[in-house]
Amino acid sequence: MTLSPVADTALMARLSREAIPTGAYFRTRTPAGTLPLTPQQQRTNYEVLATVSSRPQTAPDHDLTPIRCLTIRPPWSDLIAFVDDPAAKRIENRVWSTQWRGTLLIHAGSEVDMQALALDAVRQTLDDDYKLVRGAVVAIADLADIHADDGTCTRWSQAGCFHWELARVQRLTTPVPARGSQRLWKPTPKLLRQIGDANPHLRSRLAAANAGASA
Repeated sequence: MTLSPVADTALMARLSREAIPTGAYFRTRTPAGTLPLTPQQQRTNYEVLATVSSRPQTAPDHDLTPIRCLTIRPPWSDLIAFVDDPAAKRIENRVWSTQWRGTLLIHAGSEVDMQALALDAVRQTLDDDYKLVRGAVVAIADLADIHADDGTCTRWSQAGCFHWELARVQRLTTPVPARGSQRLWKPTPKLLRQIGDANPHLRSRLAAANAGASA
């Protein structure tokens, strides 16, 4: 099985590493520019991504860094940052897995998923005047577990992906600007200090996570 025509092979390489869960984000190249794939092409690419996600991609992680960060495009990052709300997103869809578990910072990427904003579930959850947060750490959570695709375990679950289970989500009252990265990335001590300074209610949790790793 091969991918339907896409703009370039680098796109597939990026999708193999990051959780862009549907072929709707592929674009075909035409003389007039790039166009969305047809529904059939989307299904084909979707199946390819599912195949990628079923391959062994869980590399051993011997790094005991107790806190990691995950960059997620808005509005998905905003939906995760919701607290005590039945509509909150507590599953993050990725086409790769990891053995790492611990305190996870949710970083809102600078690029907005415009197609997601048109989804009924997203429009019903976000107020019309809601302002997306971009390029900043917006929440802290625990990566409690990861399970393979088991159907629609929540309204936000995506078929063909690993479902990352998020727990103990706390929203930052003051988002902290930061540059994102791919996969799980390590926040710098400076960024952690900035988060604690701007959000004193999170200092004890960040300190406890660091202390737990050194114990």
